[in-house]
Amino acid sequence: MEQFNLTPSPALLDLLGKIPFKGWQCVAELIDNSIDAVINNNSKLKDFQKVISVYIPTKGKIADNQPLVIEDWGIGMTEEQLENAVKAGFSSKNTASNLGLFGMGFNVATSRLANSVQVWTSTESMKNEVGVCIDLREMKKTGSFHRPKMEREKRPDKISGTRIEIYDYKLEASNLLQSKQITRELNRAYSERIFSEYGIKINVNGEQLTPFKFCTWDKKRSVKNKYEDIPAFIEIDEHLNEEMFCENCFAWLGDSVDTPVSIECQYCHTTDRIIKKDIYITGWVGIQRYSDTDHYGIDISRNGRILSKLDKSFFSWDNENGKDDSRFNPEYPRDTTYAGGRIVGQLEANFVIPKYTKDDFERDDKYWKKVVNFIRGEMPLQPDLSSSFGYRQPNKSPIGKLFNAYRKINQPGSKMLVFAKEDGSCDHVTSRNWATYFYEGNPDFQDDTKWWEAVTKADLKETPSTFNPLNPTGKAVPQDITKIGTSKQQPVPEKYPGKKLFKKTLHFDLEKLLGEKPIDLTLIDYYPENDLNLPIIFETQGTMWKFNVYLNNNHAMFRDFADGYEDLIYMETASIYAQAKNKLDEWTITRIYYELKSKFALESMLSVPNLIAKASKLMRDIQNKLVTGEGISLQRKPNLQSNEEVAIKKKYLDLEGKSIDNYDTFLLNTKFLKYLDLNYIFKFVEEFPDIVYDGKIFKLPYIELDEESKLHQTKKYAGYFSDVRWFMNELSNEGDEAVKKLKQQIIRNRYSIEILDGSINR
Repeated sequence: MEQFNLTPSPALLDLLGKIPFKGWQCVAELIDNSIDAVINNNSKLKDFQKVISVYIPTKGKIADNQPLVIEDWGIGMTEEQLENAVKAGFSSKNTASNLGLFGMGFNVATSRLANSVQVWTSTESMKNEVGVCIDLREMKKTGSFHRPKMEREKRPDKISGTRIEIYDYKLEASNLLQSKQITRELNRAYSERIFSEYGIKINVNGEQLTPFKFCTWDKKRSVKNKYEDIPAFIEIDEHLNEEMFCENCFAWLGDSVDTPVSIECQYCHTTDRIIKKDIYITGWVGIQRYSDTDHYGIDISRNGRILSKLDKSFFSWDNENGKDDSRFNPEYPRDTTYAGGRIVGQLEANFVIPKYTKDDFERDDKYWKKVVNFIRGEMPLQPDLSSSFGYRQPNKSPIGKLFNAYRKINQPGSKMLVFAKEDGSCDHVTSRNWATYFYEGNPDFQDDTKWWEAVTKADLKETPSTFNPLNPTGKAVPQDITKIGTSKQQPVPEKYPGKKLFKKTLHFDLEKLLGEKPIDLTLIDYYPENDLNLPIIFETQGTMWKFNVYLNNNHAMFRDFADGYEDLIYMETASIYAQAKNKLDEWTITRIYYELKSKFALESMLSVPNLIAKASKLMRDIQNKLVTGEGISLQRKPNLQSNEEVAIKKKYLDLEGKSIDNYDTFLLNTKFLKYLDLNYIFKFVEEFPDIVYDGKIFKLPYIELDEESKLHQTKKYAGYFSDVRWFMNELSNEGDEAVKKLKQQIIRNRYSIEILDGSINR
């Protein structure tokens, strides 16, 4: 035998189709290649050639085998380029300037949806279009990758370009190809830059994509921080380095060199695909016109395709000293967590290597770490924490500047770009409502004119007084005043020496009920240097309504008490309110304690209606995760009782107004759960542990475990689900007297709800 024939089996393409691309990812993968053609040839193209059209058929048209079409009017491909474009595993692309990074992407996307795909293309100089048909059924039958060249006349409106037609759909295609959902995802899949800079237009079923745009303050807005004007919008354009890069195996080869000698990749030994690659980071970071508990962070894209949305990793500090310090994770937002964050941005990092799903990238890349250090700095964002680690200068990185200038959003007016209520306090609700108008496209709310008027009006409102009669000048008062007039003050020993770590803040407001001011607590994990018999220490902060609360982690309470420290916090707070009221005949400590728990810790109380509602909500959350979007494909049909099948068909008819087309196929996707009650979810979890675990619904690992470990874990979780079922089906039917007798079982079973709810992958 002279040589081995290593051409893979055509079944490989069918196997690629089992990679769990979502419907929008399949369409985006094909759009990416057209975007590449526009970007790489932008100066040669007229406006109409920068349009990419996508046609997604409805479920009915999929059943009629009408094709999914992605078409562009770019420069097109030659016969050789066409052959390489559809060849499994081939990539001739320059990875420095293309979205369609992997040659496999085309094959994964098309074989995920259908058994057949035709690709037609032509350049301007070609008289006819050439095409190829990848027919998985026929290729598996013949065992050959060879496909005949097809040819047809150009359409009158087609000078050049490429058209992809997908048909002969697989069973899951109708669930994957939901045009509204795909359009929504595509609107958020690409950065605004590629549309504005290159003039690209993408139409889906005749509707033009409108790429997401952040609601940020204008470049001309700024605030003063320590005598420096910090703009609300900071542009980024940083050249990090130029290196040699192997496009064959995606390896960095060191600093760029000019030499006539061929450079060989030390990993794959190729010499013909070594390029010089500039390492740039471009984009911007800025301040959103509203704060939000979730919608903040940085979009990270590669050649316009967003690989990570609202990335919050920039707000945690990697302590290279190896100390695990929770004070840094995250660093932001911390001052006003109830309002959320407002630092946002878009960064273009063309050098990062995407994961094959293009929903993240390799974060171990050495240059990505340089980007992180440049954007957020190598030191903590918080000044006090920086100094505790020996950093003497402020964090001057782009995010560092924004953090220090805009971190505190509890001061209304133009000094912090925050709205005000009529009483002069901060208003975070109106700005969020206005943001809704911005995203809806209301022209009155697009630029920040109205917003600027609102914050400047806030400057005129009277803000709550911070005057302290004990310290009218506002200057720091020496702690040791016994030696006034001496040349040097004696240091005051620390009252509670030891390690202290910020934990969280609590705000208790019973003013409407008690007529007393709210109490603010700053909880601190405390590890005293000496033996201390106090489990919890309340230290006043200059007023009876504000305290530092030290949780003595060395005390036996944290080991011996099942309920932890929370109840003691509520009891101590109740005693403070009781002293303020001084009406123990009416407002006893226990009554105030009950009111605090009822308002601020309802989840910890044995409120039977609340626990039953939480149990039902937990199962509804699981059901929603299983049926939302495209659902999850099943390898086998579920074992259903006849009454369950009847319930599915009846509920489907009631909700959808029609019968199920193909019942057996319908059951091969978790969306069938939408038509059964919550009690069936318990049965589904037992029957399909591979669907609900491994991070799909719950964080519990499953596939990687051995059989004994699988059995142990599923039995343990089955016990938790049994307790949840008890709340829903048994306790919900009991009267008050029975509930009193079942108190211990209620206490025990409620932890199962908390364990399962905490294990859901949100």
